[in-house]
Amino acid sequence: MTTTQGTSEDMVALAAMAGETMVEWLRDLEGFEGLVMLSNDQTGTTHVISFWESKEVAERSRVARLKLRDRITSTVGVDVQETEAYDVAFAHLSSFRDATRPD
Repeated sequence: MTTTQGTSEDMVALAAMAGETMVEWLRDLEGFEGLVMLSNDQTGTTHVISFWESKEVAERSRVARLKLRDRITSTVGVDVQETEAYDVAFAHLSSFRDATRPD
């Protein structure tokens, strides 16, 4: 999970645009399972959570993903606060719909 901080008035829209760009690139990487971006307009904070088939698969693309992260964050004018790896301890997402899909 990467946490960023920005000053844009519409961080949610900015994060959505960045997310669309990221998914276009990430979907071609081995083991990529999904991406969630959580943004707060009031604080300017965005949490970027990517999901991978396994730790090993994610590690193989780590350097390339960090370069993409740095390119996108500099383009949209946000600062990376931290990037940390987490294990998914529990998930229930059956009602979670793809926000990029038309209804």
